[in-house]
Amino acid sequence: MFSWLAKRTDKLNHPMSSVAEAKGLLDELPKDDPLKALQEITSWLESITATPGFRAALRAELVELLDETGLPIHSQMLKKYLAAPRLQDFQGTHLWQGMHLYNGELARAYEECIASCRREEMKPYELRECVPLLSVRLLRAAAEQMKLELMRYMDVSSAIWERLYRCYANAEASQLANIMLYAYPGYATHTSPKHELLRALVVHESSPGNLAPDQIEVAFRIAGRMVSFFDLTTTQDVSSEYCIDLAQPKAPTALEASVAATPTMRFFSPLRALPRIAEIIKQHELGGYGEERRFGSEFTPQGKLTVLKHLLVYWNKFHPRRALARRGISANVDVAHGFRTIGTLVPSVDLSRADGLSEEEAKTLTERSKFTVALGDGSVSAPETWTIVDVSLNGLGGLVPRAAGAWVKVGALIGLKPQNAQTWWVSVIRRLHTDREGVVHVGIEILNKKSLSVWLRVLGKGAERVSNWESSSGSFKYDYFPAILLPDAQNSYLHATMLLESGNYKEGKIFEVMLGEKSREIELTNMVAEGEDYELVKFRWLVASYEKK
Repeated sequence: MFSWLAKRTDKLNHPMSSVAEAKGLLDELPKDDPLKALQEITSWLESITATPGFRAALRAELVELLDETGLPIHSQMLKKYLAAPRLQDFQGTHLWQGMHLYNGELARAYEECIASCRREEMKPYELRECVPLLSVRLLRAAAEQMKLELMRYMDVSSAIWERLYRCYANAEASQLANIMLYAYPGYATHTSPKHELLRALVVHESSPGNLAPDQIEVAFRIAGRMVSFFDLTTTQDVSSEYCIDLAQPKAPTALEASVAATPTMRFFSPLRALPRIAEIIKQHELGGYGEERRFGSEFTPQGKLTVLKHLLVYWNKFHPRRALARRGISANVDVAHGFRTIGTLVPSVDLSRADGLSEEEAKTLTERSKFTVALGDGSVSAPETWTIVDVSLNGLGGLVPRAAGAWVKVGALIGLKPQNAQTWWVSVIRRLHTDREGVVHVGIEILNKKSLSVWLRVLGKGAERVSNWESSSGSFKYDYFPAILLPDAQNSYLHATMLLESGNYKEGKIFEVMLGEKSREIELTNMVAEGEDYELVKFRWLVASYEKK
């Protein structure tokens, strides 16, 4: 797009003094090491940005070439990172640092491109042709850097806010903020500088601390599709939820009351997107998955539905806010993680007198209920010790030791045992935050303190075999699956919920809950939530109501 600007071809003392030379050098990037390839592109971006003498047109063409070369490599690395986004893992941190540095240098390079165009005193129509695309890509690179920091549950740096606001303010001042274009060749959706800023702002205010890294990525994509429904105004109105000050490099502020607007303040809200989100959720639940394929084929329909429901809640003006009082404490707790491990730690039913079980079957299932989950080297996985710093009615706040918690992820199922307690509490990690010293703070929701580990026997409708670590497939007359019963707030099983291992939920599936002489049949009715290795489900009793013990 810049060929018409290249009025002279001064030879520069730089390896990439022409696009042809740059392409030749980029052909030599390592094909089997994406991190090293991205690091080399990052070095080229830094070099081109720092080298004086480039004509604005050539500098922009080179940066765009480097950007388009790095795009699939960055996507490959992000996919690898999201497969195991461990906060306290060396390899994951190394990948994250490579992507974070790349996006920072890319944004800085585009800043220099825009500055070069303005220094050469291009005519208005020339600026109108080149600056909007440069601005969109700058804003997207800065937003990618912001997204990476959210994936590590960090406070977004002031440098990123400053870059986002400065770029948008300049585009707005030049009346270029609303120009629609394609960010990259082959992209099917138009965008603009205004849309790119709005997506970053809305994702930041979507409670990403309550989402796993892969869910943050899905939220980012959904926001990109929904951005035309977001509002950004210079004045506050009844729909305004948040405000920013383009002159102040800070995170958005929630509007609690009317504020005195200044010329640099902007107000925004995703409220108009709510009906569209609700419509997509309805289509999904009716089996219309096609609408969600555009949010990424690598994410499951159920996973995308979870994020859509999260956004429906947190894009609402009256979204949840922490309301329960918290009391500071200092105590240690034992922490175990994973459905299989927790199922062996909570109390279990005595199967010796279970109805319909032979002595051999009861003995085998009892053995399988014991704490036998082993690590790869054959040793039994041991609980970790964490420090709890505050407590509320149904939650805890704690610190993850630096030498532990490599597996920590929002949504992870965990077992907690206070050091003065005898039983394990079934809990879920709901929120993470990494402070400036690198300490990981964790918010934990206690699901139940009196859970019960049981076995389910497959019966009736929907009894197709499911691949599962405990299904018998020939050893027994029936298939058996482990589950964890969670009594309700009144400690009754009448309205209990249940944890199953991932892949076992199917609406209408019928099980017999092996409760000794009081075994009951149930039908699965609804999935409440899911995590990496579990499904939280609702069910109904098919036989006589199971009264409170």
